[in-house]
Amino acid sequence: MNFLEYYKNKKIVIPGGNGFVGSHIVEILKKIPCEIFIPRTKDGIDFRKYEDCFSYLSSKKPQIVINCAAIQGGIAYHNGRQADLFMDNMMMGTFLMKASQKIGVDKFVNVVAGCSYPGYLEIPEMNEEDYWSGKLHDSIFSYGFARKASTVYGLALKKQYGFNSVHLVMANMFGPGEHFNPEQSKALAGLIKKIYEAKKNNISRVEIWGTGKPIRDWLYVKDGALGILVAGAKYNDIEPINIATGVGVSVRELAETIRQIIGYRGNLKYNISKPDGALHKTFGIHKMKKELEWIPETPIEKGIRETVEWFSKNYKKAIAY
Repeated sequence: MNFLEYYKNKKIVIPGGNGFVGSHIVEILKKIPCEIFIPRTKDGIDFRKYEDCFSYLSSKKPQIVINCAAIQGGIAYHNGRQADLFMDNMMMGTFLMKASQKIGVDKFVNVVAGCSYPGYLEIPEMNEEDYWSGKLHDSIFSYGFARKASTVYGLALKKQYGFNSVHLVMANMFGPGEHFNPEQSKALAGLIKKIYEAKKNNISRVEIWGTGKPIRDWLYVKDGALGILVAGAKYNDIEPINIATGVGVSVRELAETIRQIIGYRGNLKYNISKPDGALHKTFGIHKMKKELEWIPETPIEKGIRETVEWFSKNYKKAIAY
């Protein structure tokens, strides 16, 4: 892991460092000598307030900020929260970046959701040159645009002040520590919970939202954390870069794989009255392979198996909300 040399003996602030993705980044960085700081809302720090962002970063004086802070969830979570999610994520993304520029951070690593891509492109894969090629999907437009706007602000800070920020557009991540509660879970985690509980409670049928046809690029979170750190060390361009597998898996394929791993023998019923979201969303990884000389290594079956094992061992914690 030669890329970890970049982080040695540095002060690193990780907003969202106790969250799903951030906690895995922290685990990797703990292997080397560096100072890791994780600002916590329970300590009274509100990333939606510029004063809090500036005060905290001024006190820690980090060389690197890895921004994993976000408020988001699956399609159901966004329904009825569109305005709040837009404003909360817009403020967090811009205020953390502005404060980082003001206090002289060397590098701001911005973790951006893949839903910031256009939602209606009928193309085999989304590459970085497609990032501004259409409107976002209606099911998640406000959150997606807030995250997209953070890349614009990074460009503005670069042009006006020479500030070094990199913007990593992530595929859908899954793995140990994911949200499994019904309101915030995404498709893969939601399927694990439904199928696991159906087997546990001898339920003969599991309902799955939509047609089962949507295709997604699923990135195991431990690979995603590695990709973020590799990009933080190696990438210095202001233009966004995808961090993904480049492989598309349908919801139906996903459900069958999860059923097999869990050992569930009931029926999977697709409720076609429920929304599918964007029908095809996989990511091109040509730029990632060239710039980072890295690709994710965990097969999806292995990642799902490890996620199911974690979910089984941490069931009460995993479903708490």
